[in-house]
Formats: sequence, structure tokens, C-alpha cells
Amino acid sequence: MLQKNRKLLYGLVIVLASCMLLLGGAAWYLALRLEPILKEQLQKQVHQDSNGLYQLEIKKLSIKLFLGRIYFTEPRLVPDSMRLRQLRLAHQAPLSVFNVSCQSIVLSDVDFWHLYKKKQLSIGLLMVKQPKLLLVRDLTVTPKKDGQTRKSLYQLVKPILNRISLAEIKIVDGEVNYKRVYADRITSLKLNKITVLFDDFLMDSLAEIDITRFFYSKNIHVQIDDYSYLTPSNRYKIFVKQFNLSTQDSTVIAQNASLIPQYKKMDFARKAGEQIDRFNINTDSLIIQGFHLKSFLFDERIFANKVELIRPSLEAFRDKNIPRKDLKEKLLFHEMLQTIDHEVLIKKVTINEGRIEYEEKPQGKSKSGTVFFTNLKATFTNVSNLLDPARPTIDIKSSAYLMGSGEMNFEFRFPVNPAEKTFTVNGSIRAMDLRRLNPAIDQLAFVRVKSGRLKSLNFSIKATPIASKTYMKFLYDDLEIQLLNKETGTTEKQGLATTLVNAVIIDKSNPIPQVPVRIANVIYQRDKTRSVFNFLWKSIFTALKPSVGINDKKESKIKEMEEKFKALKLRSKKKKEDKRRKDEIEKQLQKEKRSNS
Repeated sequence: MLQKNRKLLYGLVIVLASCMLLLGGAAWYLALRLEPILKEQLQKQVHQDSNGLYQLEIKKLSIKLFLGRIYFTEPRLVPDSMRLRQLRLAHQAPLSVFNVSCQSIVLSDVDFWHLYKKKQLSIGLLMVKQPKLLLVRDLTVTPKKDGQTRKSLYQLVKPILNRISLAEIKIVDGEVNYKRVYADRITSLKLNKITVLFDDFLMDSLAEIDITRFFYSKNIHVQIDDYSYLTPSNRYKIFVKQFNLSTQDSTVIAQNASLIPQYKKMDFARKAGEQIDRFNINTDSLIIQGFHLKSFLFDERIFANKVELIRPSLEAFRDKNIPRKDLKEKLLFHEMLQTIDHEVLIKKVTINEGRIEYEEKPQGKSKSGTVFFTNLKATFTNVSNLLDPARPTIDIKSSAYLMGSGEMNFEFRFPVNPAEKTFTVNGSIRAMDLRRLNPAIDQLAFVRVKSGRLKSLNFSIKATPIASKTYMKFLYDDLEIQLLNKETGTTEKQGLATTLVNAVIIDKSNPIPQVPVRIANVIYQRDKTRSVFNFLWKSIFTALKPSVGINDKKESKIKEMEEKFKALKLRSKKKKEDKRRKDEIEKQLQKEKRSNS
């Protein structure tokens, strides 16, 4: 009996093995027959749907029916250059042309039964390894307007497949080269180390109108690591440690983003061959919320609900020993937005925990002066170049600490419409010790504050691209300054001049007892070759002088005193030179006398 059962078991094993071999052989045979058919069909469909523009090349295609997998080895999608020229001549060429290749594409968990019976492709995972995309967008191409709407991706595949669903798509270690041609200008962008994940990809008639999907997916997550870009001038490198984009919540996050100068402070302007600012910018995080990705990709419009910068830092340096060459008129902030080729609408921009530092090396000097602002907070509203009666202005509200001490508050209002020329600035600085300004004014103005207490400073500026009118109320106590020697940067030989300035030129306080508060109302004519920051600083500085008691009469005294000091120095120098020559002559006569004797 036992022997009989063994024989039966052996028979079953043999039957099962035979069935497996038959099924395996059949699957192998079907796959062998299907592979060239599928490859040919795909190539034919791509060529047909692209109007002959693209060719699909596949080094190897293999199908594993039992495993539910399809392998593509080194596939390439390449444009036909001759056909592209024909389409351009006929004004039928697309604006964007791409060249795509990758190491491999693997489709896992493929439902071959539904594919055969219902023309529905269901895939668990599509893995694309090391893809490379070259995308050229030529805006000089003028497509022919034939009134026909372009077919969507679903409309193109519908003759072959009724439905395509993928649980997940993974694109790993990708590379993108983007070139934009506009008139005679070509801009390029290269990205590598790209990872893209598509969740719940579905392509059917309903997915076409599903507004919760982007490119037929519930969510697309893009991650780029260690992005680096050298600017065309080779002066700066842009670096982002990690970049993340999610279509589900329309969010873009850039971690540790930096604009890094490629030359040291003293070499930067020399390398450029002219006097320019050297910037060093970085931020811990840059977060964009409500980013309209479709508008950006298809229409090149920059729309977002909010942009947030967390702990940004800006360091600027200028060496005035290098001559200026760029004497062209500089645009103001709102005028710059109008020069952007793209439509821009960012509803809100916020800056938190920022820091700004400006360092300047005066002409002929070896040391520089520095002014800085800490704990910067700012809110920009309606950063836009779109004319909208409901949003006529760009508004900025900011606060910071001047030299880490005096609390500052500023409000800016710029018109969006370029026909409107007037903009306004209102600001205030609260109480601070004025000696905190010395690191800046020591080298930039050759003045040192010996004592002085700011009680409050309030100002308002109404300006056009031509001139500004500034109102200022500057209240302070116990102001005493020391003039510095421009050659040595010290108080050497400045005692008399310092005494005269404190006694005659400036007022020790505002208000002076029994005297009304001094209010400054001044007009400043703008130097159009200078930046908007220079314009605002000069407007404030022009109002500071009468606020501390300096008027035209006192300024003429200053000039008179300067001329007298110069004359005294020249006379002193001449006396020293005459004495030196007299001593040399006497030494020469004594030497001759000794030699004759």
C-alpha cells in the first residue's frame, strides 16, 4: 500500500513538473513572439503620434509573463532633425523639443490578462534608472494656428489602451538639461541627482478632468540633492543642499540655499574690471506655498501664494578704490519687476530672523566700514508686475535692529503700474546709544561719536525716479563727535577741528532747551546711475544734517575752516621743506669745508 502511494505521488510530481515545463515553455514562446511585436508597435505608435518627429530606439526588450515584468534596456526617444526642419518650415513644429534616454525601465506586477482581454494596463511599479533629458524650448518658433487643439496624452494612447494605472513610478538618479531660446539669448539650466516619485498614476477618460491630479498623478514628489550652478559671468555659484517639490500641496522647499562669490573680497571687483558690489547670500530654508506649477511649466508664469525665507543672510562689499564704469541709469525696485519677461504674482513674501551686512572700503583707504542689521523681519505683499485695479501697490513692512541695538521699522509702498512714478517710505528708529554707529562711520565718514543718545528718529520719504522729499524728526541728547585724520584714521592732530565742530557746527541736542524741535524738510536730486538703496540713504543723510543743526551758513563755515586748515598745512609743510633744504645746504658746505682743509 505504501509503495502504491509513493508511485501515485511520483506520478503527480511528474505531471505537475510537465505542466510547469509546458506552461513555462508556452510563456517563453509567447514572450519571444510578443517582444518584437510590442517593440515594433511602440516604435510605430511613437512615430505616428509625433507626426514623424520622434523615433523610439530600444536596445533590448524582454517580457517575463510568469513574473509579471517587462524590461526595457537603454531606451531612447530622439527627434529626427530633418523632420524638425520640415515642421518648422511648415510652422507645425512644437515650441519644446526633447531628447530622452535612460539605463533601463522595469515594469513590475504587470497584469497581462487585463491587458489582453480589456486593453487595460495595470502596473504595480515602474522604475526608471539614470534617465537623461535634454529639453530645448525655442520661443522664436511661431506655430501655425490651424484652429485644431492638440491631443492630450490619453487621446494619443486611447487607440491602443483604454486605461493605464500605476501604483507607483520611481525615477532615480536623473539628469535634466534645459535650454531656453528667446531672440538672440540662450539660457541654460542643468540639474542632476534627481529623484521623482509618482503616486497613483491613472490615465482614463475621468482622470482627464480630475482636478486633484497633476500629470494624471495624485502626487508627484521631486527631490534634487546638492544642486550647483555656476553663473554665466563665473562670478557666483548657486548651491542648494536639497530641493523638494510636492504637487499635492503645491509646495517647494529649498534647504541651505546659497549664492556664493567665486572671488575674495579684494579680488572680486578687480576680476570684474569695474566697481561692483560683491554679494554673499544664504538662507536656511526657502519655502514656496501655493506654487502654480502648471502655469510655470506651460506658460512660464510665476504665481505663488506665499514665499518664506527662514534665517536669510546677506553680506555686501564694495571697494571704492576700483573705478566705476557702469554709469547707466539704475531701475528702482518696482521698475525692475516690469522688465521681467514673465508674468509674476506672489501674494506674500515673509522674511524671518534675517541679517544684512554692508561693508565699504573708501577710496584711497586700507580699512573698511561696516553697517549691519540683525533680527530682520519683513512682509512683502503683492509682489507683482500684473496691472490689477484691486492690487495697485507693492507693500513692504519690515523691522530690524540697527547695529544690533536700535529697533527700526520701515514701510515701503511702490506702484505696480509703471506709469505711476511716485513711491513712499516711512520709517522710525527707537532709542539707542549713538556710539554703536562707530564701526560704520569711523571709516566711511571719518567721524567718531564720543557720546550721544538717540531718543527717537521718524522720517517719511516721498520719491520719484528723479528726486525725493524727506521729512525727519530726529530727537537726541548729549551729542559729541570726534573728527578722524583721513590719513591715519585716528584723532591725531584733529583736536582743534573737533572742538570747533562741536562748539560751532552741530547742536548737542534736539530739542535745545527753550528752543522748538528742529524738523527737517529737504529735497534730494537722485543720481540715476546709483541704486535704489543709495537713493534712499542719500535722502535720509540729506535730512540728517539739518536735524543735527548743520545749515548752509554752518556748512560754508566748515568749508572756510577746511580751506584755512589746508593753508596752515601747506605753510607748515613749506616751512619744514625750507628747513630741510637749509640743513642739507649747511651739511654740504661743512663737508666741502672739511675736504678743502
